[in-house]
Amino acid sequence: MNPDQVLQALATAFDTPDLRFDANGCARLRVDDRIDVNFERSSGHLLHVYCPLGQLPADHREPIYERLLTANLFGAETGGASLAIDPEFGEIVLCTDVGNHGWTAELIASRIDRFVDAALAWQERFTELAAMPGDAAAQASFQRPVEFVEHA
Repeated sequence: MNPDQVLQALATAFDTPDLRFDANGCARLRVDDRIDVNFERSSGHLLHVYCPLGQLPADHREPIYERLLTANLFGAETGGASLAIDPEFGEIVLCTDVGNHGWTAELIASRIDRFVDAALAWQERFTELAAMPGDAAAQASFQRPVEFVEHA
């Protein structure tokens, strides 16, 4: 599947017929009025999928970096995606790629569903962290593993 076919399959799976690439090759899916899942064409047949989760705090970054790296191990706490930092915007993002692997529309929708579950869980985690005072946030350091939530 090429990126246009992937996006069309996702539009059908998520019942969002207006999901289309804009002139810049980007599309956005709003989920549960809580997160924006962004799709961006890349060279070839690759589709970048990413979701901003929150701002990288100015202080106490070491425990955050450690937690993000730990969560990335084997994709166990990320639904197979990766947590990263977007240096341009100072945001923590969850990201993955969908390539031309001969996948069916159902497999792609399932993968994006797992991505959405992970994004919702991590966004909740960052919202909780942002609400804590600085010292408490540093001590919390995301110790508990992410539990995936079901979205409507």
